[in-house]
Amino acid sequence: MRIQANHVFFSYDRLPVLTDINLDIREGTLTVLCGVTGSGKSTLLRLLSGLAEPAAGTILLDGGQAAAGNVSMVFQQPETQLFAGSVHQELEYGLAERGVPGPQRLELIRSALARVGLPYDEFGGRSPFLLSGGEKRRLCIAAAIASLPGLLVLDEPTAGLDPQAAGSLLELLHGLRRSGLTLVIGTHDLDSFLPIADEAIVMSQGAVHYSGPASTLSADPLVLTGAGLEPPAYSRLGHRLRQRGLLAELPDSLDSLLAALAEQPLPAPPEEAPPASVQIPRLSWSGGENLLPAKGNMAGRSSAATDIQTASARKPWQRLDPRVKWLGMVLGTLAVLGMQALLPLLLASGLITGLMLSARIPWQRTIRFFRPFLLMFLFLWLLSALTWSSPDYKLGPVGLSLAGMERGGLNVLRFLLLVALGFLFTETTTGAPLREALEWGIAPLKKLGIRTRNWSLAVSVTLQFVPWILDKLAQLQLALNSRGRKARGMARYTPRQVALLIVPLLILVIGMGDELATAVESRGYDPTKERTPAYLLSWQNRDTLVMLCILLAAALLWTVSRFS
Repeated sequence: MRIQANHVFFSYDRLPVLTDINLDIREGTLTVLCGVTGSGKSTLLRLLSGLAEPAAGTILLDGGQAAAGNVSMVFQQPETQLFAGSVHQELEYGLAERGVPGPQRLELIRSALARVGLPYDEFGGRSPFLLSGGEKRRLCIAAAIASLPGLLVLDEPTAGLDPQAAGSLLELLHGLRRSGLTLVIGTHDLDSFLPIADEAIVMSQGAVHYSGPASTLSADPLVLTGAGLEPPAYSRLGHRLRQRGLLAELPDSLDSLLAALAEQPLPAPPEEAPPASVQIPRLSWSGGENLLPAKGNMAGRSSAATDIQTASARKPWQRLDPRVKWLGMVLGTLAVLGMQALLPLLLASGLITGLMLSARIPWQRTIRFFRPFLLMFLFLWLLSALTWSSPDYKLGPVGLSLAGMERGGLNVLRFLLLVALGFLFTETTTGAPLREALEWGIAPLKKLGIRTRNWSLAVSVTLQFVPWILDKLAQLQLALNSRGRKARGMARYTPRQVALLIVPLLILVIGMGDELATAVESRGYDPTKERTPAYLLSWQNRDTLVMLCILLAAALLWTVSRFS
């Protein structure tokens, strides 16, 4: 399958991520896509796989738009790609979503598992969650190729694998390329993938820095260093040895380097050993002694620029003392909980909306956060309107009650406002300030023998845990979409979809909880001892002004609520 990208642009939260991308990837080739973190390569992989749409420009497969089943993608973390109770069901889900008839599925499943080295008779009935890391990665590839796609996109396929599993996976991908499948691989592991690649694409600051034969990157390492990347080890050593006249040609892989060195005569031993204080010179592409890219070059510059822009956008809120925001959170929560009429709830909605706009939280992130809550609360609202006695509108054995609908609507709005307060709070307050302010507020409880450090740790972890769960949920949804189900709106949360998401999400949450517990234990956490603050609280005049505004707003909402 041939892939063409023509003048592709993409933005995320109003920040440009990809700019004027033009590519032409030939059919049956293995293309390496590389770049520093934040260069846009993961976003480009999603565009090529059809999981995201460009803001401008076109991506054509075989001269036309992508068709269902033509493209499959394998993500970096296998734990965010596995859903079903058995290996057989894991592959069958994707085939069913792509419309493959039932009688044909077993043969395709057996063939895909055989190609990745997981025999069906041995692995077909096993749970995907009990496989090893390498086996999970192979299963994800099997699920991707079972539908016989023309293009396979992989994001960091060897990340987290031991050398033996990584080598086995490389052989698998090399075999898939020989079978005629077009592969695009996003990776930092240039030592492994450049030797087997046909083409290479180097990304830098959201643009294509280089696109052409992969062999050029070994012959001219300045292409990589210019994008902030470190050339492969065999290339660095080959250039240095060639400068000293020990190699006639540059190696294109580690094997060719070792073969060339094996033909060289062993040098005579030195007459005098160098002193221990002598430093080994760093290698350089430019004729000096520094071969490695210097710190502070292009590496990470794109992501740093994004972070600077984001931090600048939220600077007014970030400069506030966290104790002011805790005060606003507490008073806002109490005010909302005491509202029983529509007018004060509408006033509170307008106030919170204004605060979110002033905080400059990206609207796309806001929508992603609230979408699951909106669907859940809509269901609860409709449920509260159902009644079996004296309905206003008859719907078979049950009916709708206008009074119940009104009460349910007020409760839903109240809960949404509480969620909005929490979202505003966590989006504008990082973990360390949040915890220090909480510990300051509950410090008097120490006199009662209460371990306030445990409380502050639990609250701060919980508040920071919710956004993490929502991000993981988005990753799981994306993985489901990669299997052929491009669900939108309510279809993303059907009972079947929710059932598929529950198990992997619980596994991720339990794993994260275990990691947090291990981290706390490894740091020697003792709630009875004083600790050095991670963030110094500083009260400024602007904090006093904001506090007065919060008190006035809370008093206004309380007054309106009391007389409504």
